[in-house]
Amino acid sequence: MPHPRVDDAADVATARSPAPSAVPPDAIAASAAQQPLWTVQYRLILLTVDLCAIILATILGFELRFGAGVAGIGAAGYLVIGLAIAVGWAVALQASGGYEIRHIATGPEELKRVLRASGLTLSVLAIGCYVTKTPVARGYVIGVIPLGAILIICGRAAIRRYVNKRRNRGEWVYRILAVGTADSVTHLLDTTNRARNAGLRLIGACVEDAPVGSEIAPDVPVLGGVLDTAEHAARVRADVVAVTGSGLGPRAVRELGWQLEGTNRGLVMAPALTEIAGSRVHVSPVEGLPLVWLEQPQLGRLPRIVKRSLDIAVGSVVLLLASPVLLGTALAIKFSSRGPVFFRQRRLGINGTEFNILKFRSMYSDAESRRDEILELNEQDGGGVLFKIRRDPRITPVGRWLRKLSIDELPQLVHVVSGTMSLVGPRPLAAIDSHYTGSARRRLLVRPGVTGLWQISGRSETTWEDAVRFDLYYVENWSLGLDLSILFRTVIAVLGRKGAF
Repeated sequence: MPHPRVDDAADVATARSPAPSAVPPDAIAASAAQQPLWTVQYRLILLTVDLCAIILATILGFELRFGAGVAGIGAAGYLVIGLAIAVGWAVALQASGGYEIRHIATGPEELKRVLRASGLTLSVLAIGCYVTKTPVARGYVIGVIPLGAILIICGRAAIRRYVNKRRNRGEWVYRILAVGTADSVTHLLDTTNRARNAGLRLIGACVEDAPVGSEIAPDVPVLGGVLDTAEHAARVRADVVAVTGSGLGPRAVRELGWQLEGTNRGLVMAPALTEIAGSRVHVSPVEGLPLVWLEQPQLGRLPRIVKRSLDIAVGSVVLLLASPVLLGTALAIKFSSRGPVFFRQRRLGINGTEFNILKFRSMYSDAESRRDEILELNEQDGGGVLFKIRRDPRITPVGRWLRKLSIDELPQLVHVVSGTMSLVGPRPLAAIDSHYTGSARRRLLVRPGVTGLWQISGRSETTWEDAVRFDLYYVENWSLGLDLSILFRTVIAVLGRKGAF
């Protein structure tokens, strides 16, 4: 007997059962899931670190402003104000969603909420002092709020590192039951596997186009059809039910939400939108129907002018400040091995225009002729585009350090100032035009960059498929904020020397 079409799941559900729930109400109540213990622990850690950061900021702000001598309301008055700031700031963080774990798990959302809460705290403090005519020194307030925000952000960054380590071990994660088709569930699985720090772990699937008992992937079994989702979610103790792609019709999704009422299980919709930045997505409800609006990529004239201005300004300053390093590196290369100081190679620029890229030579002069000898040692499967060996014998001792610190890339700042390249952009690969087919050619719409998402997401460890995916994401979602974020994270990646060889 053929399986019913997934799109018609709502109609099938109605035909099979007159009740909107496949699970009896008493069974739903009995299967109610408790809030995961780790979420409570996470919130308590966040609250403790936030309060410590705020109290420390009030103490430092007091010492910086007054030292040993206090005027106005006195030390006792500032103690009361400091405690009020600590409590009020914590309340502002709660009101701004700073303790909602699902919202601060990934991306810059946590930073936005902390800054929003800090601004709210400053506003309430200013209004409160004005209304009550409390003579609080402005220097104290100016010192406490910025210090507190910085300390909170640093504290939460440390917590994030701790949480990420636990999540990489499979702990502190949401257990997800996926609903949809085998393909859509597989796509969701691939996404969650790439973003392990998000804390999402698929434990099973309910689909109509795969037999019960089979596996979408190892440890992700098919538990049943989409009509029995609530029952299987209770049985495997899922924390979240994720509807993927066109897995269920509108009516079936609504009935699934009814079935999950009172179970403490979340319901997540994973639409067929991929590699889209959150700033481009807006939801507008119309008669109860949430319409997802997708803004067009910002590739117009004005954004290009802004980006080019940033390239000229920052590129010129960095090139000037790095001139002693450039000179020292050139001398080290010249006196450590035979051959030219610079390495030149044909690369593809904007719109497929070829140019000669300039880098410090990090290999022996006969490196290209020796490539065939070590071809089988290539650690990258990029169809011949990427050639990376962790212990490449062709790299000179000086070159190994240049690569670890990315100093070999500094001469590309000349290309940035001249307009051939940009500070941030897709990876500039060799001019082998045949490898840029289909969606991969879209990366040529912008100038290649000295750094990019590939640089901060693994550097030499990044696969060809991931490199293309990162580049396409950048082209589709460019913004000034994204460029600044990548530049900041590049400094951290270079100093950490992770993934460079």
